[in-house]
Amino acid sequence: MDNLGYVRGTLFAGLLLSINQSLLANPTAPVKVNNYVIPAVFANALYQGMTVPIFIRYAGDTNTQRSNQKIAEAILTIKDNEFAIQQVTLSDLPDRTELSPKIKAMIAGLQNKSIGDGKRIILNKDASLSLETRSFYLELTVNREAMNAAILPRSNMLGESTAEHLSSVLNYTFGSYYSQYGGSDNSSSYLTLDNTLSLREHHVNLNGSVYGIGTSDRESKVYRAMYERDFAGHRLAMGMVDTWNLQSIASMNALNSSRIYGASYGNKSSTQIEDNTLSLTPVTVFLPAAGEVHVYRNGKLLSIQNFSMGSYELDTSRLPFGIYDVDVKVIINGREVSSRTANINKTFARKSSLTGNFTWQMFGGNLEYDRTDYRDHKNTRYGKKNTWIAGVSGATSQPWLSGVNLKSTLYGFDNNGVNESEVSVILSDAFSFNQQAMLATDSSWQSISTVNYSLPEGYGSLWGSRQYGHVGNRLSMQKNDYVSIGATANLRKAASFLGSLSVSRTNNKYNGSTYTNVDYSQSLLANRYGSVALRTGIQNYQYDDRTNLRDKYVNIDISIPFGTTVSAGVSSQNGDMLANLKVQKQFDDSVITSAGASVSKRLKQKNSDDSGYSSGDFAANGFASYDTKYNTGTVSASRSSDNSSNISLSSQGSIAWTQKDFYASNGTQNAGLVVNTNFSEKGKMMAQINGQSYPLTGKSNFITLPPYAEYNVELMNDKNSEDSVDIVSGRRSKVVLYPGNLSVINPEVKQLVTVFGRVKRPDGSYYANTDIHNHIGKTRTDDKGEFAMDVDKRYPVITLLDKNGGICEADLNLTDVRGAAWVGEIPCQMQQQTASRTGDLENVY
Repeated sequence: MDNLGYVRGTLFAGLLLSINQSLLANPTAPVKVNNYVIPAVFANALYQGMTVPIFIRYAGDTNTQRSNQKIAEAILTIKDNEFAIQQVTLSDLPDRTELSPKIKAMIAGLQNKSIGDGKRIILNKDASLSLETRSFYLELTVNREAMNAAILPRSNMLGESTAEHLSSVLNYTFGSYYSQYGGSDNSSSYLTLDNTLSLREHHVNLNGSVYGIGTSDRESKVYRAMYERDFAGHRLAMGMVDTWNLQSIASMNALNSSRIYGASYGNKSSTQIEDNTLSLTPVTVFLPAAGEVHVYRNGKLLSIQNFSMGSYELDTSRLPFGIYDVDVKVIINGREVSSRTANINKTFARKSSLTGNFTWQMFGGNLEYDRTDYRDHKNTRYGKKNTWIAGVSGATSQPWLSGVNLKSTLYGFDNNGVNESEVSVILSDAFSFNQQAMLATDSSWQSISTVNYSLPEGYGSLWGSRQYGHVGNRLSMQKNDYVSIGATANLRKAASFLGSLSVSRTNNKYNGSTYTNVDYSQSLLANRYGSVALRTGIQNYQYDDRTNLRDKYVNIDISIPFGTTVSAGVSSQNGDMLANLKVQKQFDDSVITSAGASVSKRLKQKNSDDSGYSSGDFAANGFASYDTKYNTGTVSASRSSDNSSNISLSSQGSIAWTQKDFYASNGTQNAGLVVNTNFSEKGKMMAQINGQSYPLTGKSNFITLPPYAEYNVELMNDKNSEDSVDIVSGRRSKVVLYPGNLSVINPEVKQLVTVFGRVKRPDGSYYANTDIHNHIGKTRTDDKGEFAMDVDKRYPVITLLDKNGGICEADLNLTDVRGAAWVGEIPCQMQQQTASRTGDLENVY
């Protein structure tokens, strides 16, 4: 449809509604308005008010075609033989089209406004409204100043929870070990539990551990017991917490590991989902008409984006990370109408594209303060003290330079006042700086400065850190005074056969130690059969009051297809030479996900070594990691060169509870999704959650997911499985999860098996061209009595119906059948009929 047809079609629909009402009233006489005679039926509709769309057009557009970009609806009427605007309602503006607030207010304020000569209403110097009486075409003509750039949102607010009922998610980690040394052995176990009980956006979190299980030294500790409601941009937390749960903006290092019974409130919220893929400063464009925007970098096309007439921000989420210039070209009807250079400012170091915001938190309560004196290299404990704590913290992000983040917390406890502040400055894509500072009323202070610089063209990077400070009279703080510097060099830039070099040095002036590390790695061979790489390095430990220690190593790493890696080499530990061999393999579609073993043997012994080890001593260890539907973990065993041995197990998973059932999973997030597939037998399908695939098997599946997020769920067939399913209902869902939430999806899923076979008569012939029905469909045998049809495994019954009305049912054995199956020859004996509608059928009694 052309533009004129579009306008006429829109007007026609509105006129029909108006005329339908007007015909019920007494028709008026024709009306003459501005030399146009309006027929009586239309005049009557206009007197009552007729809805007409308003289209927008750029004043500088030379295109003679009418605009089809609708922005509002007006009620057009006749008053004192003149056309008048009775009321204007702005529509949802299409494709992010934005008018300036001033123009919006003027349009919305058009009430009972006469058009005068029937042609134009001047709103201001930037906008005017015109009417073409012949076709009742209303058009808003604007210049560039009347348009506002439609800025993409840097954040959005998470909606209400979709989990309506009480639910709980319990994460657990279990560890156990058994060791044997010198004829004695010992064993112990621990269990860590983290339970979150929730009702919609409210939740209570309990975290604790039990140590020494199976021994007489068993000990239990509760680390957190907290109520929290983080919703609609504000967070309330209270209970027994640590410093990070009390407030989550800035550091509180002066409190060490003290326990707090308190409460916190502020607008630092996990429900405000911030975007980090957009440029720090928006790149805006103006299009005088509908067209395209082409983005080039160094002459290479990066993006093509389509817009209607108006001002817009480019969607820079599609562009690569970094800070660089691009050429932005506006193309209208295949012709370039404008071009400019813009700067893209996207760095990995910045976690959000949102700027200008200010977050804050207030907190207070009772502090169980662990008082320890670390001055003069001592560690003197003075027990615990219950005292007060109160404070406030705040943070802001600004678009200065390439991004500046500021955060600070001011708090007091036990008659001490402390301020901790941090500033992160991204000067460019190559250079960033971070400064942390602490100042307390007891004269304690601390400073940590860190710089990072990336060399041009990917040649490497440099970094450095300086930490120093002073411990005052009251705070339980340790003094730190060290300098750390490092560099990486990509030597492949100089010569393709070289590798990469990493050098670092840390000088701890407080304890008088210096640690120097040099590592070099290089690829020796890489092809379809595998790869070979070299790794070598030196580590030197230097102390003021003892002998220096030096380690050296050379390793060859061999990677073979199908997930196998072999590493072999030699190392030197302060004069002792060791040979090392390690093998590791990854497994796909297996309970065992990876397994490995390593062996080291002493080749040379330092003469002064009095440890009693011989050159033949060796050490070995092995491990296997497993991943099941309900649990995951690692089993390892080792033997050291002094003939001691050790076996350990670590295992983790989660258990969820709703009002109706319990579920188990191998995940460790504290929210999740349950999909009840209700497979009657073995079966497999797939759930795609925000683009990531999760296998579904058995009757139910519990998938743990991070909270404070919205998930789009789509159920589908697994392309790598033989199973075929028909998802009758519940294919797509949208869930919003808060901590402890468990959303349950109950789709209607049919497990399908395509069966092939022949239906045989008692006399040995076959039922040809005969209808066969089942629970989900029907088919017809061919001339040889053969058929093929889909069967739902839950109802594996097929029914044959001959032309005389005879019925034969066959119950198919589809246990463990997946995909398709040949069911062979099915003998079929027609059942006796119990009634006849016509009286013509035999065997009726």
